[in-house]
Amino acid sequence: MVKIKQKHIVLLGAPGSGKGTLARKLVNRYGLKHLSTGDMFRKVIAENSPLGQELKAIVATGSLVSDDITNAVVKTELLQLISNHEGFILDGYPRTVAQANFLASIVQPDLVFLIDVEKELAIKRIVGRRVCSKCGATYNIYFKKPKIDNVCDCDGEFLIQRKDDDRTTISKRFDLYQQVTSKLITYYHGTNKLYRIDANNGIEAILDTVIKIIEQN
Repeated sequence: MVKIKQKHIVLLGAPGSGKGTLARKLVNRYGLKHLSTGDMFRKVIAENSPLGQELKAIVATGSLVSDDITNAVVKTELLQLISNHEGFILDGYPRTVAQANFLASIVQPDLVFLIDVEKELAIKRIVGRRVCSKCGATYNIYFKKPKIDNVCDCDGEFLIQRKDDDRTTISKRFDLYQQVTSKLITYYHGTNKLYRIDANNGIEAILDTVIKIIEQN
């Protein structure tokens, strides 16, 4: 593990851009904490609270979660990490200028990476995704097939497709993301902390580029 000073990193990118994969590799290299809005939302949904039920309905339609709800979910996780003086990678947050301002009121990010991806490639990455129902290992029927169809290589358990990983929902989420985040990209461009990364390259090329930027800053 490479030791770097505490970093607060934001990863921007449409669904299917590879933010999650990149974040996990950076976590393994630097020991930073990974905060994914998708994971946090699924945790709240699993609790089946009134907020969880509201989130479940929003996610099922492919709509973006409101700023107020998103901020409330993220704030708790952020404050705990900051109080422990831990660096982190924010994956999927912020998505609007209002969320960026809310984040700035808590902590200023050191680096912001915009992971650019073509729509059709993003859709194939998500629609083709399969997850082990036991260990959580991830596969893709287009890019990373298991040795046996729909069976995990690690433990032989069946692979599942998340309910919200269908083409119609993903296409809608991608278009909404592009519309909503155009102003956010302009916002971060003005901070001189934004770096645009081509996600149509392989993950190792993306990782090498990001690592160089992190270690030069």
